[in-house]
Amino acid sequence: MKHPMRIFLASIAITGLLAACTLGPQVDQTDAINTAVVGTQQAQALGQATVNAAVLTSMPATPTPGPTVEYVTMTEEELAALIDEAVTEAVAATEATTTAVTTTTYDDAVTTEEVAYIYEYYYYADYYVEYAEELLAQYYALYGELAYEMITEMTAIQAELSQMNSTLSSIDQSLQEISVTLAQGLALAEESIAQLEAAAQQAQTNAQALKNQAQDMMAVLQTDQQNRMDQLAQIQPNNIPTDRLSALQSGFAFIDAAQAALGDNKLSRDELLNIAQLGANAQAGFANFGGRGGAGPGADLDLSQFSGKFGEITTQFARGQVPQGRANLDGFERSLGTRPSGSGLPGGGLPGGGGGAPGPRP
Repeated sequence: MKHPMRIFLASIAITGLLAACTLGPQVDQTDAINTAVVGTQQAQALGQATVNAAVLTSMPATPTPGPTVEYVTMTEEELAALIDEAVTEAVAATEATTTAVTTTTYDDAVTTEEVAYIYEYYYYADYYVEYAEELLAQYYALYGELAYEMITEMTAIQAELSQMNSTLSSIDQSLQEISVTLAQGLALAEESIAQLEAAAQQAQTNAQALKNQAQDMMAVLQTDQQNRMDQLAQIQPNNIPTDRLSALQSGFAFIDAAQAALGDNKLSRDELLNIAQLGANAQAGFANFGGRGGAGPGADLDLSQFSGKFGEITTQFARGQVPQGRANLDGFERSLGTRPSGSGLPGGGLPGGGGGAPGPRP
């Protein structure tokens, strides 16, 4: 079933020779027919040999690990884009591996050189599958408790990657078995080649499934971030400072809560909503009592100029711009100067006091 063209071309050659018999002298055509068939087969064999020689000299470059990346210094969008790129590379490399298998098994035979050729593509695919899985693990660690929709998407991508990884392992196993047989100088069984081809076909199917699953990943990220912003937009002040001192203290309460939340280099949805609630309270206090005057820390500081900082920092956190939000938070703390002592906040100075607990998960 793999070589119908050979039969077809041979048939044409035979038909042409028979037709010629009716036009010329009547001679024995057996030798001529045999010569035509053999010539056709030789031409096809030479053609395939040329193809094999070409592909065996076009091996992919071995992937080399890039510089070590501190993932906590990346935004959520940057990390997601890195995952998207790795998945794309994994799909392309896996498809190239299946093509390499198909090309080398076309003649129902595999040589030691062809095994090495397939392995060049296999290593490339294996590298990017593992790299994509590593990036997914980093995303889970940093945003697993914040990005609800994205985690669902990442879980589905992880499942497809696992399937593809398993199929690549099957290709590896088949290649190892073939290598052992060739090393022993034995003829390959048709079953060995069939198993390799079946594994390659499954890998192609897996690659397409992964490509389909990951194609809208960045759109899911945008939806997830927008849903977080929509939640923040619903938060209203619920513990407004009653004087300038308590307003300043509410600002530091916001800073302390945010710094504590970021202490483990990740941010949960509950922590984000609590920070947002504290920010709404502090922003109201800064707006009401922000002018210069009075005594004590920050008396000569116009707090009203910082009232927009709370929403700005919270928005950065909600959009997964944690490194920028952290830097903004540190700069904001320095701008507020000396920290006031004592508790002047309504509700005993507790973060989000009286009703600042985050609402239920959507």
